[in-house]
Amino acid sequence: MQSDEMRCDAIIKTKAVSGARKQQPIDRMFAARFDPTKIATNATETAAPPVKEFALPQKRRRETKSDETGDEGTSDQESDEESDKESDEQLDDAVETHGETSENEANQSETSEQPLDTRHSSVLNRFQQTLSLQDALSSSDKVERNTEEEDKDVSSKDVHSLTPIPQPARVTDRSMRLLDPSTYKSTAWDTATKIHYSSTMIKDFNHYKQDLDERLIKNIISDFSAETFPIQTILFDTVLPLLNSSFSANKKRFTRQVGDILVNASTGSGKTLAYAVPLVQILRNRTVNRVRAIILVPTKILIHQVYDCLSKISQGTSLSISMSKLENSLKEEHNKFLHNCPDILIITPGRLVDHLQMNSFDLKSLKFLVLDEADRLLNQSFQNWNQVLFHHLAEDKQDKRPGNVIKMVFSATLTTNAEKLYNLHLHNPKIFLTDSVKLYSLPKKLQELNVNIPTAKSLFKPLLLLKILHDIKTSSSNSKILVFVKSNEASIRLGSLLQAMLKLKLIDSDDSMFLSSIHSNISKGSNRKLIHEFASSEDMKSVLISTDIMSRGIDITEITHVINYDLPISSQQYVHRCGRTARATTEGVAINLLVGKGEQRFWSSHLDTDLSRDVDGYQPSAYLEDEKLSQLLHIESHLQDRYKNCIKELQSNNEEGIK
Repeated sequence: MQSDEMRCDAIIKTKAVSGARKQQPIDRMFAARFDPTKIATNATETAAPPVKEFALPQKRRRETKSDETGDEGTSDQESDEESDKESDEQLDDAVETHGETSENEANQSETSEQPLDTRHSSVLNRFQQTLSLQDALSSSDKVERNTEEEDKDVSSKDVHSLTPIPQPARVTDRSMRLLDPSTYKSTAWDTATKIHYSSTMIKDFNHYKQDLDERLIKNIISDFSAETFPIQTILFDTVLPLLNSSFSANKKRFTRQVGDILVNASTGSGKTLAYAVPLVQILRNRTVNRVRAIILVPTKILIHQVYDCLSKISQGTSLSISMSKLENSLKEEHNKFLHNCPDILIITPGRLVDHLQMNSFDLKSLKFLVLDEADRLLNQSFQNWNQVLFHHLAEDKQDKRPGNVIKMVFSATLTTNAEKLYNLHLHNPKIFLTDSVKLYSLPKKLQELNVNIPTAKSLFKPLLLLKILHDIKTSSSNSKILVFVKSNEASIRLGSLLQAMLKLKLIDSDDSMFLSSIHSNISKGSNRKLIHEFASSEDMKSVLISTDIMSRGIDITEITHVINYDLPISSQQYVHRCGRTARATTEGVAINLLVGKGEQRFWSSHLDTDLSRDVDGYQPSAYLEDEKLSQLLHIESHLQDRYKNCIKELQSNNEEGIK
């Protein structure tokens, strides 16, 4: 019996060792992976491989593990029977008894509490945290769903219509109304004393015998006019008595009692004579030559015009009147002023700065500072002339108090910029305005005519201008026409194109018309010669094409028509352009070529809104009636071909000239 038992034990041990050897290469081939849902036993405690199972509660785990062990025992028994076919029934009984003892030991080891591996404890803790977070998120989703359902119930109950919520009535003060745009433009003049005048204020110069010298009145009547213009009347009535009384009382400090003068008058209203007469009246009896009056003008053309006016009315007096311009040598003028200082100096701002820096003269005796065309002077720096001039005034004048110089500011479109007026350091200013609400006024006898050109006809705009010139020549035998363009290049192109069309006689017009254009491609002497020929031409068939350089202060009284071939950029420039005609109570016509709806809208909304016209004067109208205008705009096909060929010839000639 003992030998049989020992034999059975040996067989069992050999089978166990062989089974372990068979299982070892499989464990080496597949590395064990960690599963946080299972508990691994320590390998040092048992020689057998750990059994993987789910982490379940302790009570439930005991039940499931007892069942699993029973199944495993039967499976092991079946495998042993298949592997050893030659065993007898005794060996089978020994194997079964040995399997039951091993199963009991396994149950006892599993039911006991096993320690967890420290390497996997952190991973297990994180897994437990994720489970807790999932539970919290699921609970919050449920709460949000419940709140959304509650909100839907509430929103469905409180549904309003799209009509606006009623508001309380708006409290308005009828006394506070918006001002018209033309009224608040004069806010910069609030501190000035406003003096209004009308176009009916006309007097005879003999009416001022008590205020003016007899020689002065004689010169004015002989060379200019026997009657005053409205702006001259209001100035002489207001300023001359105050000037004479204050000058007779104190010759050194009379300027402070008079104060500064601002004049806003239309072009051709006699502004030059309005400030020239008071200057000659006060300075006619001076004893020593000193710079007592400076007249600033923006262009050289105005220098000659002002000089001629002062020279005529100052005949019979010993006044020294001089002018400074860029054509003369600065060094020669410097030496001239050092030896013979003028009483009245007519100069441009840039040249004035040069002489002040060279100390050609001082400003100790300066009493009058006149700014002619002041809006243009103040809009441009001219070497920062304003600060330089007032800096020298502060250094040279012994009387440092305000009002030591009478400043006379004249313009047809006087600026309303408070900053620019402040830089003039005005003292007790008086501003002279017309009765109209708007700032810019046009001459009473100016007739404005608009020609509306469709956009499709814009290519033939020069040809339409030639037709208008031909109509003017046929309607009136005596006419001088000034055509304004936007740039120097446009003046060159339009002049050459009109001359070519006149030579080809595209519209059977008279080619004896005097046509010229002013531009920078020719010398300044040639430009002055063309202006002189245009002004003094006895053959009243002259046309002059120019830029805005001819729009300021050019006094040519024979100009009958002004044509705005290109519209100006502002209402101020429009006033100055149209002011070249209808001067000194004469008739004049301004024709505006408006291409397309854009230019028509610009003229009506930007230019026309700032203009004031006399009630008894002309109002803007169309150039021709509808039928005549359609005839003017109609261009035959053969005329179109000839016009295009003319343009091509000019282009080819220009290209050859450039080569």
